[in-house]
Amino acid sequence: MRKAVDDIADGLREWRVWHLLGLNEIKHRYRRSTIGPFWMTLSMGVQAAVMGILFAYLFQSPIDRFLPFLTMSLVLWGFLNATIMDGSSTFIASSSFILQSRRPLSIYVFQNLWKNIIIFFHLIVIFFVVAAIYSMYPGWHYLVGLFGLLLFCINLAWASFAAAILAARFRDVQMIIQNAFTVLFWATPILYAPEQLGGGRATQLVQLNPLYHVIEVVRAPMLENIPSAMNYYVAGGTAVAGCIFTLFLYARTRARIPYWI
Repeated sequence: MRKAVDDIADGLREWRVWHLLGLNEIKHRYRRSTIGPFWMTLSMGVQAAVMGILFAYLFQSPIDRFLPFLTMSLVLWGFLNATIMDGSSTFIASSSFILQSRRPLSIYVFQNLWKNIIIFFHLIVIFFVVAAIYSMYPGWHYLVGLFGLLLFCINLAWASFAAAILAARFRDVQMIIQNAFTVLFWATPILYAPEQLGGGRATQLVQLNPLYHVIEVVRAPMLENIPSAMNYYVAGGTAVAGCIFTLFLYARTRARIPYWI
């Protein structure tokens, strides 16, 4: 256990390494591109506009409330999905570095998280544009959103770390995660708000989905709302339980990971 904790602590101390690795990965991906990562912003904007108009009509929802909701939902879901999906291949993709150096393995997990945080800040630009169009301006509620974003990132950190470990040992884990997220996309209020379900059992089932609470602690403040106490209990409890689980998992598997990859 102590070696696992030391590895994570050493990885955090070497933040300059994973900071540069994350930046270089994004630069390499968009090398020779005119607008670089903002292609993702443009793509997200087009997707949100088309889906927002369509679903606002289908749900008979006011476009000035639904489009900001949908845009923020898609940005957060993209952040969550990309971080965990990329996380599942973290150790496999970094196998050459892992086998040739003695750096903490956690560096590669932090690199993946940092890379996707940078992408998230490119994508959230489109939300601010939509919010400004519909007169939703920054306020004190954004500070509440920052705390929610911290909880969100902690949950992404342990989930992507656990996915990296399990996928290094069992290669089918990547496909399992990919298919699971396809189902969870529809089971989580991304394209629809919980209140649009009309109450009853459907709404109760949404409350049982931890992803809803993890997303809501960021989304609600950005939409000038305050998350419920239940949202914070579930998001915080998931973060604590997930970190403990991942720490024990890493303590048991850390020495074997180089052999698995």
